[in-house]
Amino acid sequence: MRWLPFPQSAIIRFMRRNALLLIAIVFSMLPLAAASQAGGIPVREGLFHSEEELGNTDFSPALTDEEREYYEDCHIYIVTASPTEPVYAYFGHAGIEVEAPGMPAVMFDYGTFTFDESFYMNFALGRLYYRLFETYADYRYADFLYADRTVRRLELQLSPERKKAVIGFLAYNGLPENNTYLYNYYKDNCATRIRDIYNATTDGAFREWAASIDTGRSFREWSTPCMAPSFFFAFILNYLQGPMVDKDIDLYDAAFLPDVLLSAIEGYEGRDSELVHRTETRPDVPESYSVALRSIPLSAAFAAVILLSLSKRRWIRRISDAAAGLAWLFLGLLSSVLLFMMAATNHDVTYWNQNALLISPAVIALAILHCASLGKTERRRAIGRLSFIFLAIAAVLLSLSLIGIIRQDSIAYFIVSISGYAAECISARYACRPFRLQPRQGARDR
Repeated sequence: MRWLPFPQSAIIRFMRRNALLLIAIVFSMLPLAAASQAGGIPVREGLFHSEEELGNTDFSPALTDEEREYYEDCHIYIVTASPTEPVYAYFGHAGIEVEAPGMPAVMFDYGTFTFDESFYMNFALGRLYYRLFETYADYRYADFLYADRTVRRLELQLSPERKKAVIGFLAYNGLPENNTYLYNYYKDNCATRIRDIYNATTDGAFREWAASIDTGRSFREWSTPCMAPSFFFAFILNYLQGPMVDKDIDLYDAAFLPDVLLSAIEGYEGRDSELVHRTETRPDVPESYSVALRSIPLSAAFAAVILLSLSKRRWIRRISDAAAGLAWLFLGLLSSVLLFMMAATNHDVTYWNQNALLISPAVIALAILHCASLGKTERRRAIGRLSFIFLAIAAVLLSLSLIGIIRQDSIAYFIVSISGYAAECISARYACRPFRLQPRQGARDR
């Protein structure tokens, strides 16, 4: 404990005097998260609820001889395109292609949006109004190939009755008054809408089969490898997501990813999809991707920058203060965004997120103290005391995680935060002091 910025007796007195304050800090976020879960921001009425509408659709309609002949010549495909840029396309895409006699093939794409004047505000508040768009399939294939995306498709083996039901459902869903729905990253996206349609054609048998297969992975573990092209976005997006995405899911839920959906249908039907195009420039999505492992070098560099404040050279200490201040400012602003999303939006994936305590908006105070210091040593003790409070909170959260009270994958943020807080405490304790052994009082030279 000698590395702390003040004597142990002072630590004990501080903990006793401020126990209620520390407890208040730990639990201050919970009412905010609970408020979000209790209500949320009202969304527009009249949105298209896919499963509800599918439940009202007759998948065994009576057909005339002419209709039967017509729908026998129709072909319905599930089409997937591999991930690409920008970040919202990191997870790939799925669509439904319909080929009907005497008509150009049409692609039905869920999960599309336009950057209109209200999009950014609605997106910030969690009101993700996405749409079903109908386009010529040739244009979509040309777009996929231009972006050099791996494209696969699988024709659905459906009876004429079910083909009519699916095509009618898509046409009805595509009407201007029906084409908007409330998007959800994991539960209602471009792939899950198609999954639900396919499940309806099997009278629920596909869901029963897929739900019986435990993947042993969570939403986070399925989605994080898709973020491999950018550690920066992987770090941010995983920080913003709370424990809701850390529960193990079955194959049906894992089909929120287009490639998983296609492979699940292949496994269910025992057929392979058709390869339309294979990318020549983009790597495959890795099996796994650890944000925690990639955070270790970042954490080491962060701690090293903070410890540069121990230098005797003032210009080095100024660089240390400036760099550390910017880092804490970034983390504080990121935490402020998370707090806003927890308390004031419909982004349910952020609720009950312990990262808002692990790296709280209060770390902005560290940024202010560093920027106000810029190489001086007068504010080191204040930085050390504040960092020790944050370190104590992180230790409590780590303990709760280890014993299973908190079940959230925050390893990367424990590594970053504890490294930073500990480095600040060490820096405050030894700032501008030479590292040499001090002989004990009364010891004799030999």
